[in-house]
Amino acid sequence: MVTFKSKWLALLGSALLATGTALAQDSGPLIDILVKKGIVTDQEAEELRADLVKDFVNNTSAGKLSLSSSLSEFKLSGDIRMRYEYNSQVPELATGAAPVSNETSRQRLRFRFNGDAILQKGWTAGFALETGQASDSANQTFVGAGDDYGIFLARAYVGWQPNANLAFVIGKQKNPFYATEMRWDADISPQGVYENYKLFFGAKDTLEARVMQHAMDDHNEQLPGTAGRDTWLFEQQAVYTHWFGKENLNSAILALGYSAYNQGTITSIATVTPTNSPSNSAAFVGSTRAQNYGTFAGEVNWANIAGAGTGFKIYWDSSYNFLGATRAYNVYGLNPALFSKGAGAWLTGIGYSYGTGKVQGDYSVKLDYREVGVTAVDPNTNDSDWGFSKTNEKGLKLALAYNVTDFANFNVTYFDTSIMQHNMTFALGNLDKSHELLVDLVIKF
Repeated sequence: MVTFKSKWLALLGSALLATGTALAQDSGPLIDILVKKGIVTDQEAEELRADLVKDFVNNTSAGKLSLSSSLSEFKLSGDIRMRYEYNSQVPELATGAAPVSNETSRQRLRFRFNGDAILQKGWTAGFALETGQASDSANQTFVGAGDDYGIFLARAYVGWQPNANLAFVIGKQKNPFYATEMRWDADISPQGVYENYKLFFGAKDTLEARVMQHAMDDHNEQLPGTAGRDTWLFEQQAVYTHWFGKENLNSAILALGYSAYNQGTITSIATVTPTNSPSNSAAFVGSTRAQNYGTFAGEVNWANIAGAGTGFKIYWDSSYNFLGATRAYNVYGLNPALFSKGAGAWLTGIGYSYGTGKVQGDYSVKLDYREVGVTAVDPNTNDSDWGFSKTNEKGLKLALAYNVTDFANFNVTYFDTSIMQHNMTFALGNLDKSHELLVDLVIKF
């Protein structure tokens, strides 16, 4: 005799198998409801799930996909960004001539596609593809009467974590250091070897030693002097994260670091053609001589400050070039009688957020002020979305973000800068004033 329960199982199984792969894969909530109402037992529910998976594997084209047995998890993700950009730059003119405002208005796009794999025995690997060859920007301006755009390899890395305390990554990878855009453009994926050692304290606190040997440029060793010496940036940072307050929801991060180049050069692509772009979209200086930076950055976050899901933060960053005088007067060629070495830079800011930026209705606002001396940061790694990567500048930056949907963000960014040491016409520090407005629509998948 067929029971009422058996009829339900037969009906459910037939419906799910008949309606195809998508419904079969999403049948978990429906099966859970039947268990909750007592229509089927836990054992019967598991048997039904197993039958659905078996049918999916045997009878669908997607089920034919063969993945390595070493693969524990493989994640594909990416984003498409549409941008309107308006900016203005007023160069410093030591002759006293009338200032000239160089203005730009353009429409741009960016595409990024990522693949990250978690393998067995602590191994990981991944890649990223994006439009744009420049290390600090994947933007493509709408030009060429509808011509197509190239796709470039932005990341390719292999990682190994033998235990909870130790990790290694080699290749072109996400930036592992704690820093603001004053020192490290978030678009740059550095390349080289990274080591991390982490200690755990109490419930959640950690102390990390982050160390990386950045392979910045390769040269022909047969050439004499710096022209034949490979260029390396050696960076190390101690990062302490402390959790406090009710339920340990508030946090503080303190990051103390030091970075230095060997004496070398970084080659720029000098000629710009329709198929060739500068190697860096920001201000560029080829010589790495006299760049020894001490850095200190951090933030303090308070959770649920104005209700559940809200957060308030203060954050800062700073950099000091211990060889600033050598870089200013011997590398940049500045006159010591007219200009200071400009070895220091600092940034401080505040932020308020509702949600984590992943759900419709989440939003955030950030405002910071910074002053950047002419030799205080590396011009080849700082962000061009403030002062066009120029140094010898001070000013504000405002960033607003709103989640239109769970997967779509609307962002507005604005900065305004002015010069610190006047009459400087050196290309890296020659902006009397500048400002930029960026309006973005970002779709994540």
